[in-house]
Amino acid sequence: MEKFKTRYNKLNSAQKEAVDTIDGPLLVVAGPGTGKTELLSMRAANILRVTDTLPENILCLTFTDSGANAMRARLASIIGTDAYKVAIQTFHSFGTEIINHHSEYFYRGADFSPADEVATYSILTDIFEELDYNNPLASKMNGDFTHLRDTAQVISELKQAGLSSSELLQIIDSNEKLLDAVEPELAAIFANRISKTTIALLPPIANKIAELPAPQLPPAIAPLADALALSLARAFDEAVASGKTTPITAWRNAWLE
Repeated sequence: MEKFKTRYNKLNSAQKEAVDTIDGPLLVVAGPGTGKTELLSMRAANILRVTDTLPENILCLTFTDSGANAMRARLASIIGTDAYKVAIQTFHSFGTEIINHHSEYFYRGADFSPADEVATYSILTDIFEELDYNNPLASKMNGDFTHLRDTAQVISELKQAGLSSSELLQIIDSNEKLLDAVEPELAAIFANRISKTTIALLPPIANKIAELPAPQLPPAIAPLADALALSLARAFDEAVASGKTTPITAWRNAWLE
């Protein structure tokens, strides 16, 4: 365990405390790039070092395959081949493994398996092939559907947000009504070259957007009007503070192009 001692000595006091705490729950609050992977690897190594715990009795979960691979490589550099006996998985793969091993406890669990990227695009391609030629999603470039990747991304984000297709349509309808209400005034303001006189035109439209009736949306979904009004007000404040129109131009580019 010489490698463990060398790595342990490089930790700060808070990290050492986390590594030394091997019994009971432990919450570590840390931002990106602060050594979380090293800390977790060292903690797993320490548990194996000072207890009779078997490597296969330790479970490490992370969000991405790259994160899991990095953690395994880090642990292997400390304890060697025993690292490959430790269950280091993504939440997704761990959940899949549970379903596969205990499908009798899940409704039709044995009938489903997660689709990888290739299967996802194959399924979407089959669906897109059935679209009418005048459907916007049916457009192609170099033989490939133009909106295939965007569609897969939207589906992924919907699943992460826990939204159904009907709730998505509800949000889209609300957003379209908002844009119909404010687009004429925004188009008039930004039809000409942006100048310092443009700055004074923004507060009235921002106030109008903020005062629009709140739409009926799924729980935890903020109205687009809130984001639009807030971003417009922020652009106005930055323009006034700097005496430049750069924030207004940036807002226009982000929202209107």
